[in-house]
Amino acid sequence: MNESYWIASSKHNELKSLDKDINVDTLIVGGGIVGITTAYLLAKQGIKVTLIDANKIGYGSSGRNTGKVTSQHGIIYSKISQKYGDYKAKLYYGGNEEAINLIEDIINENNIKCNFKRVDAYILAQNENYLEELKEEYDTCKKLGIDCEYYETLDLPIDSKGAIKFKNQGEFNPKKYLDSLLKKCIELGVKVYENTAGVNFRKGDICTIKTNQEKVICAKNVVIASHVPWYDGKNFYFAKEKGDRSYLIAAKLEKDIMPGIFLGVEDKGITLRTCEEDGRKLLIFGGGDHKVGQCKNEGEIYDKLKEYAKEKFNVKDFKYQWSAQDYMSYDNVPYIGNINKKEKNVYVATGFSKWGMTGGTLSAMIISKLIIKKESKYEDLFNPSRKGSYLTTDFYKENLNMTLNYISGKLKYGSDHFPIQEGTSEIVVLEDNKRYGAYRHFDGTLYIVDITCPHLGCELTFNSAEKTWDCPCHASRYDYKGNILEGPTVKPLKRYGEGKNHIKINL
Repeated sequence: MNESYWIASSKHNELKSLDKDINVDTLIVGGGIVGITTAYLLAKQGIKVTLIDANKIGYGSSGRNTGKVTSQHGIIYSKISQKYGDYKAKLYYGGNEEAINLIEDIINENNIKCNFKRVDAYILAQNENYLEELKEEYDTCKKLGIDCEYYETLDLPIDSKGAIKFKNQGEFNPKKYLDSLLKKCIELGVKVYENTAGVNFRKGDICTIKTNQEKVICAKNVVIASHVPWYDGKNFYFAKEKGDRSYLIAAKLEKDIMPGIFLGVEDKGITLRTCEEDGRKLLIFGGGDHKVGQCKNEGEIYDKLKEYAKEKFNVKDFKYQWSAQDYMSYDNVPYIGNINKKEKNVYVATGFSKWGMTGGTLSAMIISKLIIKKESKYEDLFNPSRKGSYLTTDFYKENLNMTLNYISGKLKYGSDHFPIQEGTSEIVVLEDNKRYGAYRHFDGTLYIVDITCPHLGCELTFNSAEKTWDCPCHASRYDYKGNILEGPTVKPLKRYGEGKNHIKINL
């Protein structure tokens, strides 16, 4: 049942993997909203583009979100204003508003059927302790000239002590949008290869990328649009952002609620919207966020979300449940632009802090401008090498958390017996005195993998809901067979008998 409604609602024709060495003008690595939109914008300007994705197009976070298209990103404008000033806070708002307009323009220009519509967006406080912060955010938004209103209560079946409304935002089916845009990219001449991962990078005037199938791509420009950079450019993105998991359910909605898209401002606040497709209306509801690899029982999160939805919205028929991974920057601003100060032909987009639909579209706008015109009015604000972006209290706290998880993982003992119950796991010590992760599949098959993360050597933990091995340090994830699901790792886990994992970060 762990399937995204969006992915289930839209399938594109499978594309082949790269089977030969090639030379290209611009290579885009990653087929989510950043990669596909960047390819589209460049191709429209006559630039020859090749795009590769390690999996299927749109099967990552771009197909696993809430489908909100908004410039309202929680309590953010007051934080940006305090750190970088009102001008840059307003620039952030303007960029995201441009991104909403571009999505709408692309939809209209290409007649894309993705259930896009303009709606109001609300952030709300369910706890009175957050009211002061909410009102400060409202005052900042009004000062910046944002079209917003404050409400004491909302006509929702959940508690609301106060709320801010941003007018004229949007919602859509992100997978239907991406699949249609992918088709348009191919019509414009973009070469697209699925199941093709970049695993090694050599910089230069002509960059050289080696794929997981030992093919070589030579490119004048490279865009790292893989959600988290698999090539780091020695800018240490794995330490400048943290990986979070978030959870969503979709249930048949029997009774209408007030129109809009909604987000709680609490640390683990709720998110919700409705979706009407194929003659039925669904409630999309989520919450329970946590840092990757640091939850004792992920399955309980789905249970709690369902109980809450039953109680508040009187829903019973749960159709889908899924989770997503997001990377959070420490100053609330994504990293978009040149991957570092020296490599002017390598670009990156990451750290969207759960707002990838507008953030990813804005990334495509910025990066395409940098490639074509060598400048963008947004490049300074989102500069990945900007000073002060990560030297914050949260940065030190999270990297201390990483260190503690690294040490505690090494100190944990393993069991002397394999899991018996199907769908469960054990950390076991085998005859070579090394710990392994053992998982008993539902068909009875036992899978045993080395659970030392090949990225930087942290010990992985088992995700009981997704049946994956997750890294509590830098958020890499692997399936129970050891295959890569999420970066920054570029190496899969080795199975028992294949030797130890090779630990090396791709800088």
